[in-house]
Amino acid sequence: MIHDHPHLNPLPSRERRFGFNALPMKTIGVAILAIVILSLAISVGRAEKIRTAIPQANLNYLSIFVADARGFFRDEGLDNETVVISGPLSIAALLSGDVDYSGAGGSGMRAAIKGAPVKGIMFQADKVTFYLVADPSIKSAADMKGKRIAIGSPGDTQDRIMTMFAERGGVASTDLIRIAMGANTNTRVMAVKSGAAHVTAVDPGGLVFAQKEGLVSLGFLGDLFPMPFQGFVTTERKIREHPGQIKRWLKGAIRGLMFVRERPEEAVDLGIKKLQLGNATKAMLVEATKNYLRALAPGVPGLPTSEGIKNFLEYDIKIPLQIKEDIPPERLLSLQLVEDVKKDLENTQRRTSR
Repeated sequence: MIHDHPHLNPLPSRERRFGFNALPMKTIGVAILAIVILSLAISVGRAEKIRTAIPQANLNYLSIFVADARGFFRDEGLDNETVVISGPLSIAALLSGDVDYSGAGGSGMRAAIKGAPVKGIMFQADKVTFYLVADPSIKSAADMKGKRIAIGSPGDTQDRIMTMFAERGGVASTDLIRIAMGANTNTRVMAVKSGAAHVTAVDPGGLVFAQKEGLVSLGFLGDLFPMPFQGFVTTERKIREHPGQIKRWLKGAIRGLMFVRERPEEAVDLGIKKLQLGNATKAMLVEATKNYLRALAPGVPGLPTSEGIKNFLEYDIKIPLQIKEDIPPERLLSLQLVEDVKKDLENTQRRTSR
């Protein structure tokens, strides 16, 4: 029998049992840290690099920055870079392969009707996110008769929605005086404040700014009727060849939306450095975010209703492009993937709620 002896067995029995020489704990700690860092590096290296284009760095796209910051895309094996590129340029970048997904959904699908090989794959909002703001002398839609409305450009979505609001109050389209002032919300708000115009439509962040400047809200235009808004598009080729990647991107993006809805204060903290919001305070941004959330569908967002799709094709495609014939939804939309993702997320919610 061999007995332990301090000269014959220099290692303590526990160290002999695990088969390694005595090492300083600091050395072991450094080795473990190196392994962890190497594992993370390999994981990042395997992630698919993609780029998502958004038309503006405003609250309407806070969810994408949240998905980046919270790692929702990374959870899906995607190394996403979010870039800001305006509508038509964004679609050009999509077609050239410089970006993988574009939030310029209206521009993309209007290009698709003319032959561009792109399709809509999801809509962030179930309704338009606009609010109607006015000079305090305007109390209702009926008061808009003969008044000047500040629009971005003739026939744009804001123009059509404001016209519809006025018509529901008994004011004919021809009784509105339109003044085209471009896309900048602050410019149009100040035009109303100065008296150059009487009414304009603003995004949720613009509503907070407008009220601070003394304008009044006539209502949330999204309540007029369902019309999906803030669509994302990708190429038909990606839909054919990489449907799995699209589903993973959709899952990350939708989780970002749901986080904004459930935790708006935290969402603002995550996105405030990325957004171009002037001198707005955090309190103003949280209020604006809550204004935005009125446009989101309940439950898992992303998939519009059949009525919403019909309204979108009518008001965002047919009327602007002066198309008279009906447009089959499948010509511009590929929504099976977002439907699948919606079901997956709903199943996950049911499992976690048990």
